[in-house]
Amino acid sequence: MYEYISGILDTKRPTEIIIDVNGVGYHLKISLSTYKNIPDVGSRIKLKCYLHVREDVLQLYGFNDDKERDVFLSLLSISGIGPKLAQTILSGLSSQELIHAIQVGDEKTLNAISGVGKKTAQRLVVELQDKFGKLEAGETQVAQVKVAYNGVEQETVLALMSLGYNRVAANRAIEKAQKTEKINVVEDLLKQALQVI
Repeated sequence: MYEYISGILDTKRPTEIIIDVNGVGYHLKISLSTYKNIPDVGSRIKLKCYLHVREDVLQLYGFNDDKERDVFLSLLSISGIGPKLAQTILSGLSSQELIHAIQVGDEKTLNAISGVGKKTAQRLVVELQDKFGKLEAGETQVAQVKVAYNGVEQETVLALMSLGYNRVAANRAIEKAQKTEKINVVEDLLKQALQVI
């Protein structure tokens, strides 16, 4: 029903925003991936959107681009995954990282996302591997893009998440820690990442 919404960003929170369109405020749920790419309050913004309709709820979801929305809709096609969990999954991993994890069958990474159990991770891989292969047709294959960390970095991400940090914050901390010098020991990288956070 709605393709996109364009207007002035009135309110901005990590999981939701309000866009003022000619005096009407549209409330959209967003992922953390979308949140980190949107401008400051008062700026003009245009987001792709999806209207979720239930008996008792009409809820708009906003996305940076078509790819993120396509991934969101693909997640909704999986039994047991509703909009809230799909939003959580896209907050744990960017659409690019999620596509890559599913294409290579990385259930461990999927399982690390809050709310995604072992069975859900398996279902994601089984049901979306082919679909995500087609989604990427005509584009640079995600498998060729370096989105996966090496073993030390992956272990450090999991360590940070076990300490209560979300995946986005953990990823940012590791990228900053690795900019100064390449660290190849989990304990050292964890210390440096904690200092960055």
